[in-house]
Amino acid sequence: MNSASIGFGPGQPSRTSIVVAALRAFGAREPDPAVRNPDTLAERLISPAELQLITEHPIAQALHDDYQKARRKREVAGMSNLLLIRTRFIDEHMQRAVADGAAQVVILGAGFDTRAYRFADLLRNKKVFEVDYRSTQEVKKRRLADASIHTPAHVHFAEIDFKKDVLREVLGNAGYQPADKTFFIWEGVSMYLTEDAVRETLRTISRYSAPGSSLVMDFAGRAMIELLQNFPELSQHNYTTHWGEPWIFGLPDTREREFFRECGLELREILTFFGREAANRYLTRSDGTKLGGVRGGPPPRRQLSTTVRVIWTFLTRRSKWYALAKLDVPAS
Repeated sequence: MNSASIGFGPGQPSRTSIVVAALRAFGAREPDPAVRNPDTLAERLISPAELQLITEHPIAQALHDDYQKARRKREVAGMSNLLLIRTRFIDEHMQRAVADGAAQVVILGAGFDTRAYRFADLLRNKKVFEVDYRSTQEVKKRRLADASIHTPAHVHFAEIDFKKDVLREVLGNAGYQPADKTFFIWEGVSMYLTEDAVRETLRTISRYSAPGSSLVMDFAGRAMIELLQNFPELSQHNYTTHWGEPWIFGLPDTREREFFRECGLELREILTFFGREAANRYLTRSDGTKLGGVRGGPPPRRQLSTTVRVIWTFLTRRSKWYALAKLDVPAS
């Protein structure tokens, strides 16, 4: 997926990477620390130029509005909650992996990820590899400099096109050591790739990393992809498709463990974004109430039919829909 083929112009970052950073920045404004997004650096990496690229997305306006007012919008509140769950889940697993001896952290599709800088002390003696498209990395480097955020010497940027480049070669050229225990982050990428590309990436991780290495990734279920295709009026489909970055791949529903095992990885945990466990862990306010979606009246008449059909689809399909997975590289 080079910049031309996926819809962002020369020198421009992926629009979806901007949306993710913007949602983290918005969530970091939450006054309650129990449900605040921990990414306090994200907002410093987003300039007006980046927000202009996503002007049609409601998060762009939300960053200009009062926080509580902006959270009254269903889409802003819902997506902000998803990013809170995703960010904290991955942060926690990275901290555990480093405590358990991981010597390297590889961030695949790093976008505007700030973990190398937010956790600078934790990762001081670790190698960190940020892997992404050249255009996105060039903008990120400029924004880091603009924000006076120091890039430590142990942070390495590696350019990749996930559709055509060989991950093993990209990592090797950047100084990655396959004999060292490694923690991989693959966030917000797999749903944009073909099944072959996803399988190849997972197999590379399983074959080209030390036993005891681990991976955290998010993934869509096949039912989610079908839902977006069957209801093109859904906002998620509209934004990503218009930007040339549609969701096209979902794991086979109810066969997630088998899929990962075929790629050489052992599934240790799945956390569904829409489940009770995720809400209990990450959406519980200091007073014990839940940071839920926005309640209100019925949707407009023109949206009512779609809403009913979408709800029916959710209720009748066995799927994880959208979830996080923690995977391990087994001993040989």
